[in-house]
Amino acid sequence: MGEKAAAKLQGKQRRRGLLDLEAQFTFFRSQHRHPVNAAAHALLTGPILFTGLLILHFLPLASPLDPALVFSLAYAAAYLAVDRRAGALAALLFLAGWAASRTLAARLGFELAWKLVLATQLFCWSWQFLGHGLFEKRGPAVSDLPDVFLMEPFLILLQILNKLFGYEPYPGFSKNVDKKLETDLRERRELKQRKVT
Repeated sequence: MGEKAAAKLQGKQRRRGLLDLEAQFTFFRSQHRHPVNAAAHALLTGPILFTGLLILHFLPLASPLDPALVFSLAYAAAYLAVDRRAGALAALLFLAGWAASRTLAARLGFELAWKLVLATQLFCWSWQFLGHGLFEKRGPAVSDLPDVFLMEPFLILLQILNKLFGYEPYPGFSKNVDKKLETDLRERRELKQRKVT
């Protein structure tokens, strides 16, 4: 695989549509192959989102809109756009997270809330980066952060639903993703071998 093939592989990864569920899920699975890294993401993405919602309740905005609610509704809308059934579950979870974070924000107040948010975010993000570095042996896809921030929570939910219940957004989804993942991994191996030689 020469430079043209490497550029083609990188271009293919960049052209992944934000709401192209097969491409997003393939990319997500390719970045989280090691079980420890996958478990860290599955366990720690929720607390990252929840504490993000928690701190949004304290933003001093002149607008009457609740930024945490706007954030939750935007995520819910994106997830409903890619898959109605799993998206509906994700939307309910987001709205429940919003309601719980609002209640906790009222109880804690800003002085305690920001400390909880800081500690949780530092712990969870550290483990996310360690999971990639120590177990995947490569850093997270920083160039894809906008996609990752929006889609990764849904992709984690989708993976859990798929593994535990065999859920597929449509028949053949898992087979299509597996084929794309095999092709992607083969191209990566060829690129890596080419760089070595």
